[in-house]
Amino acid sequence: MVQAPQTLLFYVKDTAQASAQQVVFPLFSQMAALQAYIHSSGPPPVNIKWLISGQGQTALPSLTRILSEQPHLFQADGCILYTTKHEISKVIDQTEIILGRKGHLAVEILLQVAEQAIPISYGAIAPNAAWQLLWLLASVKNEHEEILLDGFYDSLLPAEDEVIEALSHLPDTSEELAASWGTAQLLLKLQGVQQHYACFLTPGCNITMLDSKPATQLQVENNETETSELYIPPQARARLDFCLLAGQDPYNIFTKLEPQLQSQTSYPLHCRLVAAQPPIYTSVNTPLVQQLIQILTNVYQHPPILLPHNSETAIYTLLARQLAAPTIGIAPPLLSKLSTEQASLQLAQNIKQSILFLASMRK
Repeated sequence: MVQAPQTLLFYVKDTAQASAQQVVFPLFSQMAALQAYIHSSGPPPVNIKWLISGQGQTALPSLTRILSEQPHLFQADGCILYTTKHEISKVIDQTEIILGRKGHLAVEILLQVAEQAIPISYGAIAPNAAWQLLWLLASVKNEHEEILLDGFYDSLLPAEDEVIEALSHLPDTSEELAASWGTAQLLLKLQGVQQHYACFLTPGCNITMLDSKPATQLQVENNETETSELYIPPQARARLDFCLLAGQDPYNIFTKLEPQLQSQTSYPLHCRLVAAQPPIYTSVNTPLVQQLIQILTNVYQHPPILLPHNSETAIYTLLARQLAAPTIGIAPPLLSKLSTEQASLQLAQNIKQSILFLASMRK
C-alpha cells in the first residue's frame, strides 16, 4: 500500500494439484517485478493486494463471510484472478485472458395431475404426470437448441468482434471432447468455429433431473406375479439449469417461466427457484483489458487468447460483484508441458510482464 490513487487486487487459489502453476509463479514473478521496479523507478504507481484462498468446501463460504464482515479489505479498482487454462485452449501455448463467467439459473418444476397413483389399466383415460411434464419441457427448448421462453434473448448483449475473432483461432477439439465424454459426436454435429461459438456465445438450457416415481407405498414389489399392479405417476418433477450470458437476468427469466408453462397445462404446476447467479462480463475495450493485451503481445510477440468466460470458479463472480470493478482472469501456459529451460523462460517473461504492467499504471 503506497497511497496510490488506484488499487489492484490479485487472486490465486492454492490447490495441491496446481500450486506451482497458480500460486508460486504469480507470486514469485510479481515479487521479483516489484523489487526490480522499486529499484529502478521508486514506489509502484498502484496499491497492490493479494488474496490467496485455500481449497475444500469451506473456502467459498469463508470468503463470502469475510467479504460481508470486512468489505474494506477488498476495496479495489480492478481484480485479476490467476487460473488454469480452459480445456479447449490447453493445446495452445499462449496466455489466456478470461473476460467473465456465465450466469446460472436453476429451477425445479413440479406438476401434479392426480392425488394418488392410478393403476396402469386406466392408462387410456387417466392423465400421466410424466407425459404431461415432458410435453411442457419440450415447449421450453426445441430440437435445434433454441430456447422458446418469451423474451429470453431480448436482453442478450451482442458478442464483441474481438472475442469472435479470437474464438475463430481456437483448434477444433470436437473429436477429442466427444471421445472424452464417451459419445459419438457433439450436439448438432458441431465442429470448429461453430463448436466454439455455441460453447462460449450461446445461452443454454438443460434438464438435469427428471423424476416421476409413484408414491412409495404403491410401488410394485414383484412385477412378475399375476396379482401385482403397475401405476401411473400422479406427479412428476424436473430441474432445469440455464447457462446465461452477458445482459441476461436470471430473476427476470424465472418470472417468465412459470406463467408460460402454466398457460399450457390445466394441471397444478409449481416452479421453485433453486439458484440464481447473474453473468459477469468485462468488455474487451475496458482499459485494464487493453493494457494486458498490449503487454502480453509485447512480451510474447503474439496476442493472448481471449475467452468470454470460464466456468471454473464461483469466486470470480463473488469478487466481481463485491468490487463492482473490472474483473478478469489470466491463465498462463501450462507448466507441465514445459521443459526446465522453457519454464525458466516463462518465469522471466512473467516477471517482464509484471514490470511492464506496473509501468503502464503510471498513465
